[in-house]
Amino acid sequence: MFVVLLEYTAPESDIDGRLVDHYEWITQHYDAGDFIAAGHRHPRNGAVIIARAMPRGRLDAILATDPFLLHKLARYDVIEFQARRTIPELAKYADPLTPVAGQ
Repeated sequence: MFVVLLEYTAPESDIDGRLVDHYEWITQHYDAGDFIAAGHRHPRNGAVIIARAMPRGRLDAILATDPFLLHKLARYDVIEFQARRTIPELAKYADPLTPVAGQ
């Protein structure tokens, strides 16, 4: 699973001018099952996306199509983690437990 931190690199007026395109992009990836949650950061200096587990190259390819990135309005910090425990409603997103060699 991934936490994607977006940091805006452009004035708020430029961000606002691309919000509709960005929201359409987010919706496309919710519908495809790629994203679990997304929203603005507070203060409004960026956003956060929670993406399901997938190969990192696939996530990078998805992020490369974000209108904010295409127009150089944001940069990304991607944090990969293994969701070992979740609330029951998110159990389908948990990573399976796998034994660690030597333990």
